[in-house]
Amino acid sequence: MSQKDSHSKIFILAVLSVSVMITTGTAISSALPEIAKSFPNISVAQIDMIATIQQFSVMITLLFSGIISKKLGIKKTITIGLMLTGVAGVFPFFSHSFILILISRLIVGAGIGLFNSLAITIIDLFYEDPMRSQMLGFRSATEQIGVSILNILVGFLVLINWHVSFLIYLLAFPLLVFFLKVVPEPQMIHSDSDNKQRINLPVIIMTILLTFIVASSTAVIIQVPNIIVTDLSKSSAISSLIISANTLMGMITGILFGKIFSFIKQFVLPLGILFMAIGSLIIVYIHSVFGVTIGAIICGMSYPLVGSYIFSLVSTIAPKGSETLANSTLLIGANLGSFSTPFFLKGLGNMNSLTTHVGPFLTLFWLLIILTVVVLIYQTMFQKEHVKKIV
Repeated sequence: MSQKDSHSKIFILAVLSVSVMITTGTAISSALPEIAKSFPNISVAQIDMIATIQQFSVMITLLFSGIISKKLGIKKTITIGLMLTGVAGVFPFFSHSFILILISRLIVGAGIGLFNSLAITIIDLFYEDPMRSQMLGFRSATEQIGVSILNILVGFLVLINWHVSFLIYLLAFPLLVFFLKVVPEPQMIHSDSDNKQRINLPVIIMTILLTFIVASSTAVIIQVPNIIVTDLSKSSAISSLIISANTLMGMITGILFGKIFSFIKQFVLPLGILFMAIGSLIIVYIHSVFGVTIGAIICGMSYPLVGSYIFSLVSTIAPKGSETLANSTLLIGANLGSFSTPFFLKGLGNMNSLTTHVGPFLTLFWLLIILTVVVLIYQTMFQKEHVKKIV
């Protein structure tokens, strides 16, 4: 594949198409209140797991996707992953068993885990900086596009019934056909360091930070339907539109990441955390559809800034030759954050006296403000050399 071909619009779209399904586990969040009505004996935390439990199996298969792709090839591994995601994703359309639905969600996660890190790997293999950094921003935006489109569809499909909302996973099949038709098998780069990869303290710190930010971002997506439907007595369609606005803002921010980073450099990280804090505060104190919408939109700017920055930093903070392991570690952290969100929300809610579904966001606001200050001090004093290497 020539440099010219890899920079064509159709090729770029095909490479990015793999990322469309990565974050779609939470796309059915708007259907959770309706699902809860069908399972009155199941707790809210357990119902919420339908939108997050797949991240557990994502973490497991992430550990093996590199090994599998070396045996089968990147394209075959991505093919298996997308097929599992599509087939298992639509299974709840046919099922009335809560246990079987959870199992199908675990299989969805197993599929996503197979191609999650490979979506980054193919960018690393086909592109070099500065195009590589730009593509990483586009990739983050593509995730947001996928979940935004599917959120809107779920909002309307759930009006029929919640089973129909799971048909959104049929999208995996045309995406797979498009990818297979356009993108050739990338050439894996092998080195003597393949079996000697290791993780250092900076990667661990960034993984913990990413875990927390993803949990915060997912909390918005999971909790908005509960706030809108339960606290404010509005329809699931409204919550779906709010979540779509959240993800749309994430898409726009991801697309603009390269320009934002070139302007404020390392301060993009504390800025991203601050956006989540401000959005959380608005959700708490402007307790209306308008307030939740504005707060969710501002929160949507957080992860694309924080996530894209952290992944762009990998080549400078990871031990030489350990970039693949570092990327996988970060992705595991991100999926751990998403998987743990129901427990994360419960813990945050127990730390203040508010009894409504906005309660967790008050605690989250103060934690994020503290984190913003800590990161800002660290970035100012210690990380200038990393930024110089990236730029």
